Formats: sequence, structure tokens, C-alpha cells
Amino acid sequence: MNAIPKDEMTPKERMAAFAAGKAYDRIPCMPLVGEHACRLIGATVSSYSHSARLMAEAQIKAFQTYRTDSAGIGPGLFGIAEAMGTKLTFPQDGMPYVSEPVLTDWNDFERLAPVDPHKDGRLPLYLEALQIIKDAIGDEVGVGSSVGGPFTAAASIRGTERFLKDLRKNTEMAHRLLKLVTESALRYIDAVCELGLKPSISEPTASGTLISTKQFREFAQPYLKIYADRIKERCGSGPMLHICGNSSRIWPEMVELGATILSLDNVIDLEEAKNMVGDKACLAGNVKPIDTLMKGNREQVYAESKECLRKTYDSPKGYILSSGCGIALDTPPENIIALMDAARIYGKYPIEPDRWDN
Repeated sequence: MNAIPKDEMTPKERMAAFAAGKAYDRIPCMPLVGEHACRLIGATVSSYSHSARLMAEAQIKAFQTYRTDSAGIGPGLFGIAEAMGTKLTFPQDGMPYVSEPVLTDWNDFERLAPVDPHKDGRLPLYLEALQIIKDAIGDEVGVGSSVGGPFTAAASIRGTERFLKDLRKNTEMAHRLLKLVTESALRYIDAVCELGLKPSISEPTASGTLISTKQFREFAQPYLKIYADRIKERCGSGPMLHICGNSSRIWPEMVELGATILSLDNVIDLEEAKNMVGDKACLAGNVKPIDTLMKGNREQVYAESKECLRKTYDSPKGYILSSGCGIALDTPPENIIALMDAARIYGKYPIEPDRWDN
């Protein structure tokens, strides 16, 4: 068993050096913890999702347990849509899902309005939780907030199947909805930035498994660019962008819209990504969240982390070890600790892959 080196920098120090192109002790590691954090405090997903105190307590506990290089919480995929009227169902101890899109009939479009992040839906809870998290651990780690992208939010408002049909049959209204969603998201982004924090973007419904490259360019990229431009304006650099599935066809577009970190699904070959866009954006990923992190063991986590690092540690714009998507609720904490330890063992500078198996 390899000895686990101790961190020589705080996560905040590490990421500041990483962003500035200065020396740092090891590869950053940012598993997408999400709602899994509620398991660490014994809270159900439903109670966690409706309490700023529980959200903050869980995410603080996750940072203290795992010592990840980022922390925070956000309205995620459905928060903007929910604040605009879409109804979610919250199983007692399962992930929330859209149960009633608010815009099943385009005749109701005029009833929709941009959100007030301080009043609408559960957005105020996230802002309150972010402030608590920042006050508790913000001196040690960068705190941020992930917001669902415009395409994902629009699909949650209209209903995914309807919205995909609209891309062909009702493009004018599709664009009107995307513009309205974008205005709502910008208000939330501004509210997060006013806390001194940086938003990131998750846009799973714009995956290449659901829409074509042409549709991405028309219906997702322009609005994502508006998000990214606002984040860059407020924070000094573009956001991290996560798109699920095989995003290889749209990597150039993801870079062009202003994403500075591409968070890549575990179906992606990191070496291919490095060769195509590694000179244009930092890459993050992509240990399998289910097969490896939830169902595997420490040795399997180490092995896959080494493979990710072997392919990408020398990517020109940098590399962040991470999960390929959100961490599953019932992932054993010891496997997330193993992921962090892999970054400490195999990602410690100078990185020498030839010596890993000796």
C-alpha cells in the first residue's frame, strides 16, 4: 500500500496557484458530491432539499470528511425551472424529479416571468446555505454554486419531449423560452456573485445523445455563452461546464462559449479530449460514479484514478481529477476518500507515471 502524502496547501491555496499557473503540491480533486452529502449527516434528501441549514451542514461535513478542492451547493438542474413554476416531486429519500412542467401549452407563455432569486422557489434557501458555507469554510476552500444550463431549464419548464419537438416545429417559441430562462439564470448568477462566490454550469439535457451538433449550436451555445460571459464579467474567468454523455462533437463549441473547465462524463476518453481541446481549456473527470465509486473498492478507485491521471496529467491547460458525473447517494464514503487519496499519491508533483507500478 502506498503511503498517503499529506497536503501541503489548503484547497483555496492550491486552486489559486493552479489558476495562476504557479507551482502547487498535487493535482486538484473535485468529486461532484451533490446530494450524497446528506448521507453524512443522516438527513433524507427531501428534508435536506428544503432546509438551508441542512444543506449547509451536509456540505460543510462533506468538505471536512473528504477535503475536496471545492465546496458549495446550487439549485442544480431543476432549480430555475422550479422557481418559474415547474413542480418537482421529492421522494422521501431519493432524487427529486420534474413531475409537472409549468408550460405544457404555449398559450400560457405570457404568464411566465423572470425569477427573483431572493423570493422565488427554493432559490433563497440556496443563497442562505451558500452564505453559511462560506462563513464556515470559505477561508479554506473556494465555495461555488452549480446552476442548470438554459437548455436543461427550458426542457424542465416545457417538458423534455415537448421541448425537443419544439426545436423542429416551433423554433421561435423555443428561443423565446430560452431567452426568458437565461434572464432568470442571470439573476441567480448575479446573486451568487454578490456573495463573493463563483457559479458553475451543468447542462445535461444538451447532451449529444439528445440533440445534434447543429441544434446545440442554435439552441444551447448562444445562451450558455450569455451565462459564461456574465460569470467571466463578475468573477474574472469563465465557468466550469458539465455536459453529460458523449460531448466530443461539441468540445470546440464548449470552449468557444467561454468555459474554462470542461467537466467530462466517464464515457469520454480523456486522452482524446486532451489532444483535441486540452490546449484551450482545463479538463476535469472522469472516474465512473456508479461502477467504480459506488460499487467498487479502494483498489479499483486507485486503478481508475491512475488511468485518468496517466492520460491527462500533462494536459496543457491543466487537469482536475473528478467523478465523471454526480456522486450517487449511497456511494461509500471510503471510496470518495480513496479518490482524494489517489490525487495525493499519484497526483503529487512531480508526477511520474512510470514509477506508479514499481
